[in-house]
This record gives sequence, C-alpha cells and structure tokens, in this order.
Amino acid sequence: MTQSLELTLLLADYHRTRPLLDGEVTARGIKLQPRRAETGEACMRPVYEEFDIAEMSLSWYMMARCRNEPVIALPIFPLRMQIHPYIFCSPSAAIERPEDLKGKKIGMDQYRLTVGLWARGILQEHYGVRPEECEWFTSEPEGAGYRPPANVKITVACKPAEAMLLDAEIDALIPPNIVSSFRAKDPRIGRLFKDPRATVNDYFRRTKIFPITHTLVVRQSLFDQSPWLVSSLLDAFTEAEERCRKSYEYAKRLAFPSAVLILEEEEEVFGDNPWSHGLTAQNQAVLEKFVQYAHEQGYIPERPPLGELFAPVGN
Repeated sequence: MTQSLELTLLLADYHRTRPLLDGEVTARGIKLQPRRAETGEACMRPVYEEFDIAEMSLSWYMMARCRNEPVIALPIFPLRMQIHPYIFCSPSAAIERPEDLKGKKIGMDQYRLTVGLWARGILQEHYGVRPEECEWFTSEPEGAGYRPPANVKITVACKPAEAMLLDAEIDALIPPNIVSSFRAKDPRIGRLFKDPRATVNDYFRRTKIFPITHTLVVRQSLFDQSPWLVSSLLDAFTEAEERCRKSYEYAKRLAFPSAVLILEEEEEVFGDNPWSHGLTAQNQAVLEKFVQYAHEQGYIPERPPLGELFAPVGN
C-alpha cells in the first residue's frame, strides 16, 4: 500500500462512531470520505450500491448475500439494540404477558425490519408466540426483495403503525424507534414488558445475547481487490469505540443525573465491552442466533456458516 484508498463511508452518528466521522480516528491505508446517515437510512435501500463502505441493516444484508448480490459484510457492528423495550401494546387489548400476543393484531412499519426479526424470534423461542399465530399490519409494502412466509397474514394498511395502535385498530406495536406517543406518556400506549430493565438484564444473563441489528458492508469487488481493508477498518472502529468508552470514565460529562450509577450497573450486567467488534465467541453466538431466526422466518432459504457471511480479517 503506497497510496491511501479514497473511499466513501455512510455511517450513523453514534458516540462510538463519531471519532471516525469527525476524523479523530483514521483507518490505515484508507482516506475516508464520511457522510452521516439519516435515521433509518441503513434499512431502506441497498446502500452498498452508492457507497464504498456503508452501515446496513443486518437482515437486508443477509438476504442480499444469500441471493448472491455482490456485497460482503465486515465483522463490524455499528448498532445493537435491546429488543424487549421496543414492544408496545394497547392497555385496552387485554395483554398482560407476552403469551397474550397470540391471536392479536401487531403493527410494524414493515414486517421485514431487523427489530421485528429479533422480536419475533425472541417471542417464539422464549414465550411460545409463533408469528403465524398473530395478525400483522404494516404501514407500507416490504421492499428489499423480502417475501413473507405464506402462513403469515400481513395486511398493508398504508397508515402509520403508531397511529393504528392509538386508534385501537391493532393491539400491539414493534417500532424501530421509541415512538413519540410513548415519550409523551399517552395513556393509549404502554410497554409489553412492565419492568423492561429487569427483563433485559435477565435475558442477557441467560443468553449472553446483545442483539446485533446493523453491520458494515462493502462491495464484493472492493474486498476482492483490497482484502486488507477489513483489518484496517476493524482496528479503526475498535479504536473509536474504545475512545467512546474512555470518555465515559468521567461520568460527570454525561447528562444523566445518576450517570455514575448507570455506568456501574451497565458494566456489572453487560461487562466492560458489550459493543465489541470482530467474530469473537460471544459475537458468533449472537450471529448464529440471528441466522437461526432469519431462516425460521423465511428471510433466507438455508443457514449459511458465518464464514460465508463475513469477510475474513487479513493483514
């Protein structure tokens, strides 16, 4: 490598990625031209066709890879989500526990979204609620080449899923972001899990899974020409994440009244580096579970090994 590659980068602005977006952290042999992604941009189109390096929805990527589209993921995971706090229900729907979702009407922006894949997998595996036992209502057609299983009933309502819940047209809601009505304490919406903190902590203690929802992708041709960029980007994202964690050591900089306690509690439950990149043993377990759920829910026709989904880390 005698001259740095100039590569475009689409990446959302998280604390753990901001050092890359601001140029504080650089990638060896690469001159990054970053653009901050808008909310949801990684989920709504094939971003690898527009950018050299891009943050992408894990479910969309996996479908594209299994369709032999010319894209490959790097073992870098910009976004993870605790799923349980993102499942809401109407207080009037007689839903007291997750098992009560059987036979209910559940809304989503799109059925295919990664948060839905994780939520349905968790509900089926841990609470016995199978997707085909519910009725699904979406705000818009699926896209991304996704074809729902024939035994799952989905109605495209062409109405915001949040509005459907507030108007009592559906019983539950799985949005990709916390909806404004819940933040406003609207009495027509509440969380399915009444003690989400305890639920999340218990789920992680039992499974060691912190769900991955986004990965970093490059065009297959770019990887084939420059396989070294995997290790370069992995090092850069790891350094950015480390800088983020180090900045939290001075808890008074954070805008939470009990920040010092929150940080201590988080580390006690999730360890000192829950956002780690690479195909570590724990990350492999999370990804294997994702592949299992994706196959069960019709996203992919078979369960490929992780070595076929993620680029190897070379020199």
